[in-house]
Amino acid sequence: MAASRERPLVARARDDSAAFAELYDFYLPRIYGFIYRRVQDRCVAEDITSMTFQRALENVRRPEFRNDCFGGWLYRVASNAVVDHVRRDRRFVALGDQDCPEGPGDLAVDALAAALDREQLRRALLSLSNGHREVLVLRFYDDMDTLTMCATLGCSRETLAVRLHRALRALRMAVAKESADVA
Repeated sequence: MAASRERPLVARARDDSAAFAELYDFYLPRIYGFIYRRVQDRCVAEDITSMTFQRALENVRRPEFRNDCFGGWLYRVASNAVVDHVRRDRRFVALGDQDCPEGPGDLAVDALAAALDREQLRRALLSLSNGHREVLVLRFYDDMDTLTMCATLGCSRETLAVRLHRALRALRMAVAKESADVA
C-alpha cells in the first residue's frame, strides 16, 4: 500500500474501525502468506496472523504509536510472533524445506523461477541460508518495496542493499552449481 494512502488510514484507525478494516483487508492475505511460508501449518499460521492483527489494533490506538511504515511494522510483528512460536515449540522453521509438503513456500520458489528450470532453481534456493532466502522471497515473491523491507528486517537501506546483493550472488552461484551438477 502506498504511504500516501496508508498513513492517513493509520491515523484514522485510532478512532475509526472502518479505517482499520481497510488496512486489515489489504494486509491480511500478505501477512498470512508470510507467516504460513515460515510455519508450514495452516492452523498455526491462522493463530499467529490473528495475534499479529490483535497486536496491531492495540498498538494503533495508542497515542505514542509511530506512523512511519505500518506495513513494515506489521511484518516485523508477524516475524517476531513466528520467532516466539518457534521458541515455544523448539522446532526449526525454514522457508521451503524439502521435508515439507507442497505449499506456499514452494509457490515462492516457483515465482522466482519464471526464466529458469523450476526444479533446479528450487534446489538452488533450498541450498541458500535462511537469511538469503528470506531477503529474496520478501523482495521478489512478496514484492515488498525498500522501505517496507527495511522496516520488516530492521535494517537501513544500505544494509538491505548489501544483503540483497549478497543473496542474489549466492543464488547465482547456487544455480551455477545446480547446472554443473545436472550436466
